[in-house]
Amino acid sequence: MRKIIPCLLVLILLLPGCGGDDVNEPYQPLVYTSLVAEKSTIKVAETTKIKATATGSNLIYTWSATLGDILGSGQEVTYTASICQIGKNKITCTVSNEKNQSVSKTIEIEVIL
Repeated sequence: MRKIIPCLLVLILLLPGCGGDDVNEPYQPLVYTSLVAEKSTIKVAETTKIKATATGSNLIYTWSATLGDILGSGQEVTYTASICQIGKNKITCTVSNEKNQSVSKTIEIEVIL
């Protein structure tokens, strides 16, 4: 009986370590399928949502505009422009991943009075 108790104690201490290892999700390559704006024409001071659709592992979204402001971050942002930004403005979203792969897409939003 005295030998069983130490053996049971060892088993109790070791069993939690026998669980499955944390399995990382397999790497998914970057696939950038679309960049879409809710509206392609907005009036000064109006806004429109813009959404980038991409799949892959650990994606990073970087947004820029030739004129106007990008509000937010991530997969979906809001674009707005003031009176000084009337005309066709290009909005670019670059999607990248941990393997330094990147793909950019650009759309135009026309800002009118």
